[in-house]
Amino acid sequence: MNSMKDEYELTDKALLERIKKLFVVNILGLSHLIVRDTNRGLLKLGYALQIEQIRILITLYVLKNPPSQQDIANMLQKNKAGIQRSIQTLQRDGYLRSTTDDQDKRKNVVVLTPAGKLVAEKAIESLEQMNTQIEKHFDEAEIALLLKIRSKIDELAQQNEK
Repeated sequence: MNSMKDEYELTDKALLERIKKLFVVNILGLSHLIVRDTNRGLLKLGYALQIEQIRILITLYVLKNPPSQQDIANMLQKNKAGIQRSIQTLQRDGYLRSTTDDQDKRKNVVVLTPAGKLVAEKAIESLEQMNTQIEKHFDEAEIALLLKIRSKIDELAQQNEK
């Protein structure tokens, strides 16, 4: 496969170099790689689910009280439409179901089925194993730096929401 440089002529090499140095571009690229590789790893382990769907199952698994679709969207910082599509797929596949909230009968909440709980448990174990394989390539200082950067980005995002 040819690289972009070989296949396409650049209009402004200096601009491309500036773009390559942008923090947000690098973070988005890294995020894309991690999601792609995680989805491939999950498929190799026998999961027919994407990481975004597994995140929903894990979120439901760790919460004491069942959330609404909007609550899930807020927690995962995703739009409600995307979460709704994932939830529909997970319901169709028997991993969760919607039910009326015990406290507020006007509201529907999402709950895991026994099959969903089992997949969430196994997915957590699988993700931990995948994480261990990745962490082998980094020393403690690099991992600590990544977590520190993540924390700072979270703080900035919270400040920007105000």
